[in-house]
Amino acid sequence: MFFFGVVIPWCSPVSVRALFCVAPFTPDLELSQVNGTLFPRQSSSTTTMISTLRALARHISKATTQFESKPDTGFIGKGMTRQLNKTWNYIGKGVFGTLGIVLVFPIVCLLSTILCLAVAATAFIWMPAVTLLLQVGMGVFWDLDSPVAERNKYLVVLEALLWDIGVCGLLQPVAAVFVSCVICPLLSLFVTTVGALRFVCRLAWDAVVFHLVIKKRGRIPASDSVIVKRIEGPGLNNNYYYQIRPEQALAAFEAKLELDELAAFQHQMELKIMLPQKDYSQFVAACFGPFSATLARVGAYKSLEREGHDLMTSLQEKLERRRRDLHTGLATGLRSKLKLNTIDLKIAIQQGALMLERFYPSHVLWRLVISEQEFWDGKALQMNDWPGLAALLYADIFSLDFLTPLDESDTSFRLEASPQVDLTRYSELVRGAGGLDLLGPVYAPRANIQVHSPFLDVSAFNPRYRPIQNNKNRDTGTGQSTIQTTLIGGGIGGTVGRGTRWWPSVRPWKRPEHPYSAEKLVIPLPIPHPAQIALTIYNRDTDNPIPVDSETCRHVLRGLEEGGDEGTGVARYRGGAGDGGSADTISSSSSSQRSMGEPWADWTTGAAGGRPKKSSTAVRVDLASPEDITLDSDSTRVVFSAYGTTV
Repeated sequence: MFFFGVVIPWCSPVSVRALFCVAPFTPDLELSQVNGTLFPRQSSSTTTMISTLRALARHISKATTQFESKPDTGFIGKGMTRQLNKTWNYIGKGVFGTLGIVLVFPIVCLLSTILCLAVAATAFIWMPAVTLLLQVGMGVFWDLDSPVAERNKYLVVLEALLWDIGVCGLLQPVAAVFVSCVICPLLSLFVTTVGALRFVCRLAWDAVVFHLVIKKRGRIPASDSVIVKRIEGPGLNNNYYYQIRPEQALAAFEAKLELDELAAFQHQMELKIMLPQKDYSQFVAACFGPFSATLARVGAYKSLEREGHDLMTSLQEKLERRRRDLHTGLATGLRSKLKLNTIDLKIAIQQGALMLERFYPSHVLWRLVISEQEFWDGKALQMNDWPGLAALLYADIFSLDFLTPLDESDTSFRLEASPQVDLTRYSELVRGAGGLDLLGPVYAPRANIQVHSPFLDVSAFNPRYRPIQNNKNRDTGTGQSTIQTTLIGGGIGGTVGRGTRWWPSVRPWKRPEHPYSAEKLVIPLPIPHPAQIALTIYNRDTDNPIPVDSETCRHVLRGLEEGGDEGTGVARYRGGAGDGGSADTISSSSSSQRSMGEPWADWTTGAAGGRPKKSSTAVRVDLASPEDITLDSDSTRVVFSAYGTTV
C-alpha cells in the first residue's frame, strides 16, 4: 500500500507533484554526517512537466547557438544547413516535443495515479491471493525467502520429497543394510582368502629359494643386479659402524706414540744440525756487526750450510720412510666409522694411559723445547692426566666419534685384522686390564645443539602495542584498538555470503545488515614526559650533555609537564593553540587548518574560539615525538623543530 498509495502517486516521475509543481523536487532525505540533520538527497531529484519544458527550451537555444558559432567549413555550407537546423530544432524538437510533453505526460500521470490509488485501495482484496501464490511459487519453484544463503533454493518441495524422503530416508537405509550384511562380509572373506594364499605361497617360495640357491651359492653382492638388490649395509647408508677389537686400537695407539717420538726427535735433531750455523752467525754478528759487516755465504760458511742441508735431507728421508711404515692406511671416512663397545673402550683408554706413562716421559717430553707444565697446559689437561691424553690421541688417530661407545641399537660390522699381523702382545695387555671403573663415565654421544642469542622484538618496548588477533584490528600508530563486530539480522554474524550486495535489494522486507564497530581505546602506561625522553636521548648521543639537575632545566621540564592545568598544556592535534596567546605562525596554521573543513577543527577549537585570548608567553605545542624537541646547552631555550618555535 505504501508503494502504490504514496511512492508512485506523490514521489515518482509520473506523480501528481511532477505534473503540477513548477520546480524539480527531491522526495528522498538522508542523514547528515556533520550535524545530524535531514537534508534532501540530490540523487533523488525528480523533474516536473514545467521544468522539462524549460529544459527543452534551453536545449533548443543551446543547439542553435552552437550551430551558429561553428565555422562554415562543412560539405554543403550554412546557407542550406541553417534552414535544416532550424526546422529540426524549432519544429521537430520544439513543437512536437512540447506537444508530446503537454499532451502525453498529463495523461500518463493521471492514469498512473488513479490506477495506483485503486490498487492501493483494493490491496486487502488481491494481496492475500498474491501472497498465497508467492508462497506456493517459492515452495515449488524458487525459495526467494530462504533463511540460509548456502541452502538450495530451487524446487525445494521436490527436493524434500524425492531426495530427503525417497533417497535419504528410504533407499539409503536399505542400501546400508544390504552393504553391511552382504557386500562387506563377502569382500572381507575374499580379502582374507587372498591374503592367506599370498602368505602361504610367499613362505613356500622363500623356503625353496633359500634352501636350494641362497644357502649353497649365496654371497654378499658388491652391486645390485637383476636377481638381488641391496637395501642395507656398508656403502648404502651412514647409519652403520665398524666394530674393532681393543688389540687393534692399541696397535694403532702404539704407532701414534712412535710418530710423536719421531716428531720430537726430528725437531731436536734439526736444532742440533742448525746449531753450528746459528753459532757462526752470532759470532760474526757480535765481532763484525759494529763495523757494519755482514755474513757472506761463501767459503767455510757455505760448506757448513751445505753440510747442514745434506744432514736435514737425510734425516727427513729416514723419518718419512718410518712414518710410511707406521701409517695405518685408513681413509678419513673409514676412521669416523670405527668404534668400540663400552668395556673395550675403557680397556683401550686404560692400557693406552699406562703405555703413555711409561713411554712419553723418557721418549717424548724430554726432547721438547717447552716445559712439561706448558705441554699439559697446551693440551688443556691437568698435570699427569694420562687417561685424558690417551683419549686425545685416540681422537687424533681415528675421530672424535671413536670416544662414543657403540650402543645396542647401532648397526655394526666387525672389522678383523689381517692374519699376517701379530697382535699377541696387545692381547696380553687387554687380559691384564683391571680397575676399569676408575676411569669414570665415557663420552656421551654428541648432539647438534644450537643455542641462539636472546631476541626481543622492538615492538615489545612500545607501551601501546597489542598483539594482533583474528577478531581484532588494531592501529598501532595511533594507539587505538578497534574491535570489529558485525550484527546480522539482530544477532552476531560472521562470514556473509557472496550475494550480500544485491540480495537485500531483492528482499527489501528483510532487516538490513549494519556493521557495528566498537572502538576501545588503550590506556597508555605511565611513561615519562616526552621532553624528559628527548632530553635523555640527547644526553646519551652528545658529548656535551645538559645538566638535568640544574635549576633552569628542572624549571623548563616542570613548566612543560604542568602546563596542561593552566590551559597552556600540550595540544593533542598538530598546529592546535591553547587559550593563551601564541605565535602568529601557530595561529595562522590553526586557522588555515580549520578553514579546510576538517571535522575535528570545529568541535575541538569551537569552545576556545569564543573566549577572549589572554596575553601570555606560553605556547601550546605537540610533543608526540621526542625528536621534535632540541635543548640548547648554551642557553635556556627549548626548540620545537616541528613548528620552529622557541620557548
